[in-house]
Amino acid sequence: MNFNDIPGHADAKDRLRALVSTAHVPHALLLSGPPGSGKMLLARTFAQYLHCEHPTDGNPCGKCNACRMHAENSHPDLHFVYPIVKSEKQKRTVSADVAEQWHEMLSTYPAMPVEKWHELLGAGNSQPVIYVNEADRIVEADALPAYSSTRKIFIIWQPERLRPEAANKLLKVIEEPSDTTLFIMVSNDPLKILPTIASRLQNIHIGRLSDSDIAGYLQQTKGLSDNDAWRLAPLAHGSLIESDELCRRSGEPLEFLQMYQESMRAAYSKRVGMLKSLAENAAAWGREKLCRYLTYSARMIRENFIYNMKVARLRTMTPDEEAFSQRFSPFINHANVEDFSEETDMARRDIERNGNAKLVMFDYFIHCIMLLHRKA
Repeated sequence: MNFNDIPGHADAKDRLRALVSTAHVPHALLLSGPPGSGKMLLARTFAQYLHCEHPTDGNPCGKCNACRMHAENSHPDLHFVYPIVKSEKQKRTVSADVAEQWHEMLSTYPAMPVEKWHELLGAGNSQPVIYVNEADRIVEADALPAYSSTRKIFIIWQPERLRPEAANKLLKVIEEPSDTTLFIMVSNDPLKILPTIASRLQNIHIGRLSDSDIAGYLQQTKGLSDNDAWRLAPLAHGSLIESDELCRRSGEPLEFLQMYQESMRAAYSKRVGMLKSLAENAAAWGREKLCRYLTYSARMIRENFIYNMKVARLRTMTPDEEAFSQRFSPFINHANVEDFSEETDMARRDIERNGNAKLVMFDYFIHCIMLLHRKA
């Protein structure tokens, strides 16, 4: 992997290269930005660049022993730290205990969708975090010399999920690490990082990608035609995660569209029994996925309202979504769109607060019946 393989972010790449060329690599670096922006790809490539024995034209060579080990995620001086669900029974206490799942994540989902990591962990409704055991391991590793290079690198994914006791234990080692240690933290939500940790990091913000970057990525990695890539690019909203999902037509977007279509059709037809069954099916997804579905529903309500208003330049729908909206959009209008959005947001908030998912979704679908039959 080299910097040229990562779409966009020319300024961030130049800044990372400059840190090396001027010998001003900080002891603790933060790459922050929204999910899907490619932060982890930049972090991994930067780590490889630092370990590379023969860097060429501002990129790791990809051929030396260090680069080959990075390609296999097996370099002895590269340490990954990431949130897990602790289980004494399954002997899961630190990141290394789920290394197999982590390697699958890096190889299959390099854009790092958080929900996929939860699925690989089998987290269910539990929230993965970084425990104090992990901090102890980092402190111990920092005291050891580098094994095969001049620098040990710790890539910490989602430092905002550090438990307070773990973050406090890392304060000193982050502020005064050994001369051969570098911390690279990759965060989706830097405002949630403990302030005393954040103040010790040099931050490089990684923003969302442009539509042209996404289109190029889709053509290069998915083999899409120029026309198809540009049609899908606006729907990705600058996210590699969303662009990957759009190309995996068996993924969540298609599943969510099917649920949205079935629930809206059943609500319009006042098929209460069908809505009860759909509510049970949706509840079985678990809290995190259900919240993502309600976020998707909120977007579709907006898109159908825009479609109904015939403002084509503002629409960002897939062909399948647009096909459904051609007939359904008239039922999302000025008389109900605000209440539709409010009910959807309320349902999502209730799910986030551990409300009974079956009851919340059934109540939401019943409200959809009333809203769809409200006369404009």
